Amino acid sequence: MTPAPPTDAGRAADPAERYDVAVLGGTLAAGLLGAVLARQGVRVLLVGAEDDRRAPSGETTVPYTAEVFLLLAKRFDVPEIAAFGLFSDLPAQVRRTSGVKKSLGFLHHHAGRRHDPAESVQFNVPGEHAEWHPYRPEVDAHALRIAARHGAALVPRGVTVTDAEAGPDGGEVRASDGRTYRARYLVDCSGDASPLVRRAGGDDAEPRLTHRSVSYTAHLRGVTPFEDVVPLHRHPKATPWSEGTVHHLFDGGWLQLVHFGNHRAGENPLTSVTLSVDPEVAAELPDDPEKAFRTVVERYPDLARQFDAASPVRPWAARVPTQRTAARTHGERWFALERSAARTDLFLSRDVTTAAELVHALAGPLITAVRRDDFAPEPFARVARFQEELGAWNDRLLAAARTACRDFRLWNAFSRVWLLWQILADLSLKRARLDCEQSGSWAPVERFELGGIWFHAPEGLRELVGRSLETIAQVREGRRDAATAASAIFADLRRAPFVPPLYAFGDPAARVYHFTFPKRLRMLLWVKTKAPADFRRLLTRDNVTSVTSASSR
Repeated sequence: MTPAPPTDAGRAADPAERYDVAVLGGTLAAGLLGAVLARQGVRVLLVGAEDDRRAPSGETTVPYTAEVFLLLAKRFDVPEIAAFGLFSDLPAQVRRTSGVKKSLGFLHHHAGRRHDPAESVQFNVPGEHAEWHPYRPEVDAHALRIAARHGAALVPRGVTVTDAEAGPDGGEVRASDGRTYRARYLVDCSGDASPLVRRAGGDDAEPRLTHRSVSYTAHLRGVTPFEDVVPLHRHPKATPWSEGTVHHLFDGGWLQLVHFGNHRAGENPLTSVTLSVDPEVAAELPDDPEKAFRTVVERYPDLARQFDAASPVRPWAARVPTQRTAARTHGERWFALERSAARTDLFLSRDVTTAAELVHALAGPLITAVRRDDFAPEPFARVARFQEELGAWNDRLLAAARTACRDFRLWNAFSRVWLLWQILADLSLKRARLDCEQSGSWAPVERFELGGIWFHAPEGLRELVGRSLETIAQVREGRRDAATAASAIFADLRRAPFVPPLYAFGDPAARVYHFTFPKRLRMLLWVKTKAPADFRRLLTRDNVTSVTSASSR
């Protein structure tokens, strides 16, 4: 589908003007950063890039993602950004092209066998969170419209960056229409072909990541909903898989499905499909990406049926390998952000979430630097360290997920740890934001030295997640078998005092998660009588609904 043309076009880009900040790239991260900076009085120029429409982008959110969007909206006074976390608040055009996300579904498969419903997990997302599937062509364009509305200057549509360089006095950006633009600072979100990364030495010969994969991506028509392949009654208590994000898991990889037309007002018939496999698996596949995809799905009878009538709307794309990291991500008057700094698998909603987290991290120091006319490197070096730590955290999750795909028992355990982290990160960040709003200081949401969880969280959460990831790493290294590793993780979840019993995260049989009003009341009783003080502090009038609605089967 073709996104609507940008409205609220803002100021036309002027080569005669010297901007405070030029942002390269037209993706969600670029638009969010441009909107925040412009709203805070920074003179911003946005220049698109060739990779904007070609490179695969994250297309799912989780409640924690919504809280990061809300933090951006509140801290930098851009209310439109809050709507990115609540589907119903988005403009009609964005809602018509994007999908809803009522659940996260994980289904394990074995080659040559029909799917066993006992090897599935489904986490139903509470309705008040209104998670969704962003159709990125339209969503990225919407972010640019917000930036323009707040005063950012945009080059004409279709004009892209061809080169850029920075030095002691600022930077220059050369565009495909032959014009050159100047700015006091450059932020590069242009992707794999980043001109600033290229000038600084290019990519690392070997990515500084543990996880390795080859990925194949496409938007397809005619994908059969999985509940029409395996009748839903065979998955007791489950809701229709196609109303949420679907993950098909198998030894050596996963297949993620993101439906865009899965609600009454949806007009987008496409489904985003991302296949990620180990390099060893990919080495045995055909070079043609579509043939590679078909070779994999035909190994699993129910997947073959699901894609029997599906066809791509444009040729399949392959990333071989998927991972890359830039050798340098910042320097004098420039910063490589998000996809320019690194790329890896788009999984578990980390791509959209990380983009919002990094925009938040960079915006504060950048606004301060512009206002003080002081672009000293240390504040930006601190953000660069955080970006690398966030990438390392994501890499640990991906490596654990790939190992967990080998055995459903291990995935069953890993998925509970991941969801626990998501729920408590959401609540913890909300608590930190409310503290900031009350105190007037944003320091509690700038604890970047903590890495992947960059704010105060319940005591023991980091340690439990760390132990679980280490246990799974032992399976990957052959030092432990999957069954005993899964048992150890479940036992750890049962012992942890900050894990609400109604979550039933320590019960391997609790594979479909819903919430009901009686269970919310029981959850509140636990909070008031037995929950650790550190956990109780997370709860405010705004947080009570979130924590109770996450509970139970």
